[in-house]
Amino acid sequence: MNKFFNSIVLKGVVIHLLLFGIFEIMNSTYYLSDTKALLLFFIFYIVTLSLLIWYLSNLAQTANNISNQVDNFLNNNYKNLQKSTENDELSTAYNKLIMLGHEIEDRQEHLENQRNQLESILTYLVDGVITTDRHGHINLANHAALNLLDQSNDGILGKELIEILKISDKYSFHDLLQEEPELILNTVNCEGASVILRVNFMLFRSESGFISGIIAVLHDTTEQEKTERDRRLFVSNVSHELRTPLTSVKAYLEALNDGALADPDLAASFVDVSLNETDRMIRMIGELLELSRMDQDKVKLHTEIINYVDFINYILDRFDKIIEKNYSNFKIKRQIPRQEIWLEIDTDKLSQVIDNIINNAFKYSPNGGTITVTVWCNNNKAFTSIADQGIGIPKPALSKVFDRFYRVDNSSRNSQIGGTGLGLSIAHDIMKLHKGDIQVTSDGKNGSTFTLSFPYSDEINQENNDWEEFAE
Repeated sequence: MNKFFNSIVLKGVVIHLLLFGIFEIMNSTYYLSDTKALLLFFIFYIVTLSLLIWYLSNLAQTANNISNQVDNFLNNNYKNLQKSTENDELSTAYNKLIMLGHEIEDRQEHLENQRNQLESILTYLVDGVITTDRHGHINLANHAALNLLDQSNDGILGKELIEILKISDKYSFHDLLQEEPELILNTVNCEGASVILRVNFMLFRSESGFISGIIAVLHDTTEQEKTERDRRLFVSNVSHELRTPLTSVKAYLEALNDGALADPDLAASFVDVSLNETDRMIRMIGELLELSRMDQDKVKLHTEIINYVDFINYILDRFDKIIEKNYSNFKIKRQIPRQEIWLEIDTDKLSQVIDNIINNAFKYSPNGGTITVTVWCNNNKAFTSIADQGIGIPKPALSKVFDRFYRVDNSSRNSQIGGTGLGLSIAHDIMKLHKGDIQVTSDGKNGSTFTLSFPYSDEINQENNDWEEFAE
């Protein structure tokens, strides 16, 4: 009822009836002549028209405000939203439009916050995420997915998912919708490295329940696959390394049991071989236990600050005596500065590293040669390189020589060279404990060079960067 009394139509009718009622009252009261009545009617008509024009102009202004406000909303402009104080239909509609604008602004801000949160989650998500429309064309891919697939955002949007994943020869988009399979893909990432991806697919449905696309989640399983492969290789290598000496020991013990024990010379030979094989197994198990302790962070360094130059010379003096007795075709060349270099190291552990490298130089240099040991400092690091003139390491194997049980070739498993295949792996872990590094270079033909690096602190060294000539 209030709406009716506030309506424009009612107000217009009331004004007209009121004015013409006044006119009729005046006409009946004063018995105006036709001329005066016509003049009075004309005056009332002009007044009525003026009032209507004034009133409608206010309504037109309100309607214009509504139109302008709608244009502002279409342009995402929600500022200066002031309500009208009038009480007509258009003013009421304008005020409701203002309220709608506030509601739209709040919801847009909420949606914008949700979108920013989603973008942040997708941006920092380790797994790759790709979404498609209902036709299988990609409409979103996060940074992880672009990096894992070595794609750009412009190059992937709008493309078919099965083409980007390179599975069009096995699956159609309809197959992905029906089966939602789990795939393992081998590809190359943006850094040019080979990666193994596990891809899971999930249907994306709208509120009505219809399928509006598919979501593909890409998980990089390269490290997991490498760990699993290393575990299988580790078990295989341990089994092989233990089976070989155990088989040998068993064979000699059976021979002794079958009568060889009666021959003192033969029995002594068999016992010596069995002892050597047993020592080899004990040594390997000891090294495995040491690696296990390192993996569990149970190995603690007993460091002390020593003159590294004296330390290296002490080790090389010991090897000079070994060469004099057992390796006459070898020579150690020293390129070591005369000045002192003070480092904080665990001398026992580091001796184990250097011993392993030099012993390998003896083993893998059948023709002998010179083993060159060089020490220098640069950029807050102390370096030690040990270069031999042996058979070298093929380039494809350089990145694997520090892996456990890795051998460059199977011939290294024979009894002449021996070893457990764990020495360089232990050396690598010891260097990590020292916050240092160990690297190897080789052309695959003419020897190998192992380089050790340690943190070098000026706080425990004299500030002197002028190196003296090497001491031979």
